[in-house]
Amino acid sequence: MYRLFQYWKKEKDAASKQVLCFIGLFGLFVLLTLNAGLFFSENSCVLVKRSQIGAFIQAFAFAVMAYHIVYLKFPKISPWLGFFPVLGLGLAVAILNMTFLQISPFLEPSGAINWGVPFDSSLAVFISLLRFFLFLITFVPLVVILFSQFKKSTDYYLKGKSLGLGLTLLLVLVGASFDFLFISVFRLDAVWRDIAFIVCSLILLVTLTFTLPRPSSKI
Repeated sequence: MYRLFQYWKKEKDAASKQVLCFIGLFGLFVLLTLNAGLFFSENSCVLVKRSQIGAFIQAFAFAVMAYHIVYLKFPKISPWLGFFPVLGLGLAVAILNMTFLQISPFLEPSGAINWGVPFDSSLAVFISLLRFFLFLITFVPLVVILFSQFKKSTDYYLKGKSLGLGLTLLLVLVGASFDFLFISVFRLDAVWRDIAFIVCSLILLVTLTFTLPRPSSKI
């Protein structure tokens, strides 16, 4: 987050501001999840509220990502055409999650939080797939755009920035696939979610250390 703030502070352009915005929103989601897991792991009411609030935060994060994708790839089209449809879908999913999904979170013997999603309910599976769909339609195009920038650019600074951000989003997508697809749909043990996040976090730490460059003084 701090490195992205440095990029925005140095570049002062719309693209860096958009990246800082959606990464900041996802950072807020992670912070909310971390605090709920650390301090309220045995309080099901707090965990339920965390799930509901988190879905709304993600809705806005996905919308900003969609805005950024249109801004980068279709400069002649208003980026708001990407923002509002994705925001509408994200908010609809968040409302479905809050209104109809009756979860009962509890702490498993392994120490992992089981969200108690009623997987015998087709609606629960549908909501999980919709949330994963939002990840796919925003993360995949942006990862492709960033990797394309990395491949085509001859500037070391831009190549490093594109690679670092692209790998970051790719690893987040891998983590999301465990959360919404493998855990929710294929019903793997909840501990695999934590294992996946730990592995992805370690890979991400090493990746960002060696890829994201410091803000260029020649911008």
